[in-house]
Amino acid sequence: MVRSPSFTLLLPLLLMGTLTLVSAQECSDDPATSLVDQLVGLVGERAGRACDVCSGVMMTKVEGVSAEVSAAKEEHQKELGDVRELVRGVQEESRREREGTNVKMEELMSEIAAVSQDANNNLTAVAQQLRSDIEHVKTMLENIQTFIKGGARTSRDAPSTCAENQVMLASMGYLAPVESGKYENNTDCSWVIERPLGYKIKITWLMFALERCTDCKCDYVEIWDGTTTKELIGGRRFCGYLDPPTMTSTSNRVEIKFHSNSAGNYAGFKIKYESLED
Repeated sequence: MVRSPSFTLLLPLLLMGTLTLVSAQECSDDPATSLVDQLVGLVGERAGRACDVCSGVMMTKVEGVSAEVSAAKEEHQKELGDVRELVRGVQEESRREREGTNVKMEELMSEIAAVSQDANNNLTAVAQQLRSDIEHVKTMLENIQTFIKGGARTSRDAPSTCAENQVMLASMGYLAPVESGKYENNTDCSWVIERPLGYKIKITWLMFALERCTDCKCDYVEIWDGTTTKELIGGRRFCGYLDPPTMTSTSNRVEIKFHSNSAGNYAGFKIKYESLED
């Protein structure tokens, strides 16, 4: 017995055949197809709306993140500015400390230079004083030699009369171009009175009578004060008939010079000299 095909097997074949026989025009006019299109459109619109909402949410999140990033960046810039300001402050403080150190160093160097200069000045002064003392000793020795050779008179009673470069070593004495009478023409006399350092010399005129002429160019007496740098006591020569004033030297050495020309003879002068301690 031949069995007939099963219905379950034939149903798919029938459906396929039926679908095959349906035309495109029939499908487009079919309400079911229109409903599918509407469903697809609705789904697409809602999907689009959902995408718009998602996009808005995403943009909000992005904007929020961007704002946070900007805020973090501003905070970072502020902190960086604070750090830079702190660094500048440290650098400025360091610079001031260096300048202060330099100023102190300059002040110290200036003080050292001043002390060194004072020391040099003191050494120079001591050296100059030593040289002066040596020169004074040499002069004293030369004067003593001249005194020994020339036999200069130093009596307190008799005046030392005219001669050249007479050295008076006594602490007190008298000087005159002649003991009595008148001095001679064309005469040059000189006396050196020298005392130890720390003494001055006082000169008192006991008598004075010389030829008088303009600027004392004829006969005159000069009193020179000092050793190396000499100055005229009174600032000028003396002549005529008036006694010069009493004089006191500024140093321990005085040189007295007398000169007479070829005309006119007079009594001359007489001087008393004495030592004064500073």
